[in-house]
Amino acid sequence: MVDWGENMKYFFAVLSVVFVLLFAMVGYTYFSGEYAPEGSAVLTEPRAHVQLITQNSNEHFWSTFKRGALDAGKEENIYVEFADISAKDPELIAETAEQAVYSAVDGLALQAADEERTANVLLMAEKAQIPVLTFESDLFPTTDVPTVGSNSYDAGYSLGQMAIQACGGRATAAILVESVLENAPSSSRNLKVQGIMDALSDAPQIEVTQVYPVDVERFEVEKCTSQILEERPEVDLILCTGETSTPGVAQVLVDANRVGDICVIGYGAMPQTLDYIERGVIYGSVCPDAYQIGYQSVKQLCRMLDGETVSNSSNTGMYTVTKENLEQFRKETAQQNLD
Repeated sequence: MVDWGENMKYFFAVLSVVFVLLFAMVGYTYFSGEYAPEGSAVLTEPRAHVQLITQNSNEHFWSTFKRGALDAGKEENIYVEFADISAKDPELIAETAEQAVYSAVDGLALQAADEERTANVLLMAEKAQIPVLTFESDLFPTTDVPTVGSNSYDAGYSLGQMAIQACGGRATAAILVESVLENAPSSSRNLKVQGIMDALSDAPQIEVTQVYPVDVERFEVEKCTSQILEERPEVDLILCTGETSTPGVAQVLVDANRVGDICVIGYGAMPQTLDYIERGVIYGSVCPDAYQIGYQSVKQLCRMLDGETVSNSSNTGMYTVTKENLEQFRKETAQQNLD
């Protein structure tokens, strides 16, 4: 005799498994099509695949750079991939670029970190007929290779001009320089500092007492700022040339209850920096247009892929942000997030 009760239980059990499997398949199809893996832009049948070698950093520059690159990729129907590395290490950048060439990407963009290894990578890409450009690489200019980005000398000059405006042309200054690579050529090692000094030459009553190299990875910013407060009481102006060091200097002044005693000119647009400008701890900041650097890097690669001739140097300019135009700057950058 057939046990219909047991058969019905078995039937509903099988049916439940089938529904679960169907739901899982539908869910997978939906989510895999809607969500991109981190570090890439998902498009339907993109016409090309380009890779940008970037830093795995919490700096505002890199997050904004990536957003601009992804927006350009969507406009051009280009698959944009980011190869994040932990540091600006010449060997690591070269190895990552070589892997991209071996993977036969359609286009490549990187930030040059030396001369010899970068030149070898560029030659390898040329032999493979892969368009390549550099961005934010004025420390290591490469002949006949397009570059996109800001100019370090111009950034320094803008810092100096802002300093003159902030202190009325009279101050005793110290400059904090974030450490650059040891193998950087001496002629370009201090482009920002040179720009600062040239700008300050128009204000002879601003005296620069010392230039302090700092390594942000070793928390030297806080130590150096405290040293200035203790050993250089005459200093009433500090200029920062690095994005990461700027909020560190401001925080030391807050902790030491020295806000207002020392005018700070910063670099970059980290959220903390903008907050310190709003609070009057930092007078203002000079920052590269990171969104445009990422955006134009992909746009230039697209033109190269289409066989167009592009400019060897695309200068994306700088922002100068003070309390007066802070809200406008925030609105502009917020709009970039929405577009």
